[in-house]
Amino acid sequence: MPTSRHFRFPPLAILAATLLGGLSTASGSLQGDAELAVRRAGFELEDVSVCVIDAETGRRLVDINASTPRVPASNMKLLTSGVAARLLGSDFRFRTRLLRDGDRLVVVGDGDPAFGDPVLLARMQDAQGRPLDPESLVDLWVDAVVAADIDHVDELVIDDRIFDREFTHASWPREQLINWYCAEVSGLNFHTNTLYFNPKPARGTVDISRISPAYDFLEIKNQLTNNTQRSKQSFAAIRPDGTNRFTCRGNITSSMKYEATVHDMPTLFGRYLAHRLAKRGVRVGRVRLANAGDPDFQGQTLGPVVMTPLAQVLERCNSKSHNLYAEAILKRLGAHYTRSSGGWDNGGTVIRHAVQDALPRPDASLHVADGSGMSRENRLSAATLATWLADMDPDDADDQMFIESLPEPGEGTLRKRFTTRGRNLEGISIKAKSGYLNRICTLSGYVMTDDGRRLCFSILVNSPTNRPREAKAMHERIVLQLVDRIDPSRITSAGG
Repeated sequence: MPTSRHFRFPPLAILAATLLGGLSTASGSLQGDAELAVRRAGFELEDVSVCVIDAETGRRLVDINASTPRVPASNMKLLTSGVAARLLGSDFRFRTRLLRDGDRLVVVGDGDPAFGDPVLLARMQDAQGRPLDPESLVDLWVDAVVAADIDHVDELVIDDRIFDREFTHASWPREQLINWYCAEVSGLNFHTNTLYFNPKPARGTVDISRISPAYDFLEIKNQLTNNTQRSKQSFAAIRPDGTNRFTCRGNITSSMKYEATVHDMPTLFGRYLAHRLAKRGVRVGRVRLANAGDPDFQGQTLGPVVMTPLAQVLERCNSKSHNLYAEAILKRLGAHYTRSSGGWDNGGTVIRHAVQDALPRPDASLHVADGSGMSRENRLSAATLATWLADMDPDDADDQMFIESLPEPGEGTLRKRFTTRGRNLEGISIKAKSGYLNRICTLSGYVMTDDGRRLCFSILVNSPTNRPREAKAMHERIVLQLVDRIDPSRITSAGG
């Protein structure tokens, strides 16, 4: 099992001297200020965990139920992405390939969550300078097949065996599996495993012919209305479990976009690629998934090998909090270290061991159910999170890649956070990961100075009532207390 660098605690003499310094002598007031912030927000102390660690000394400056295991929500991504940074490294690339193997074509998946991601495609251009879309990306392979004078293949095989075929976690809410944040996770991901509907009014009816990707072969029932007397617009795409048979319902009064998950992307992508090949005159005898009896496919690479750097995957995982990215990372870790299909069990084991190795004492309560935090079965303490963050070394390229993947106020999932203070702080930066589920609201990260000082914090709220506004205000109050503490010249009434 992989190991990680252990937490670096300072010698006792240095620690004793540090106790006389500004950060540490202030820790008593930091503790009281944090407790006051919790109470002012209307929370019971028993429902909140706060841990703040001075990364230089290893000293715990705030401890409110810091060792109590909590549901971390998306703060789970800090473990998943941090372990990936350390164990896969900054040179790691996801690689998705098309091979010609005798009388077959084979797509070899690598679990890349970014393959065909529409947000990333929009940033790319084809040879004519036009933004890429799913069709133009896949047609790079189709063009290569045509250029190789191939007009018929016996079969198109999708080799998705890098991951298992447990597409969704058993503990995810069944009623939310249609939503993008519960997208299935497979060894061949495409377009974030979702389908974009673009309904628009059309002379008293609703046109839903524009979908992306252009899965023209899907069965889609249109039960939408165009009732302009009803001011409220609504749209829902429904599909029975285990199928891609969609029914669209609602009332459309103006053009809109709706994103829904699809089922079994490896099979769906195989049909899609065969469909694109047929449009160019290439006949495909059959489409199938690779099975356990198939060898590792070899052969000529056709078209580009689509590669995604790990740094880009971490940025989408942490700054945008994209669940598919986190789950693909977890499963890829499992595949990397077991040399078998990656899944939630072996990937979770890799993450748990790597994090435990970084702690001064094992955390028996740590439980890794999934990689994104969507599962309410995850358990993690604020002390473990803050210690994990403190163990990251900014002078190490892999650790720094992880730190850089976290958003600052005004970016990503922190776009609307810290609007009164915490932005454009000269010489100081806040980098953090937020998390939210019903009754769960979390924030963990760093307050850092340009000269290398770091306060690592974790604030986990698991409340019997759902009050995200109050929880977020409390998060920000505590973090701004750390800003004031790391540089007392910045103390203002707004930060207390």
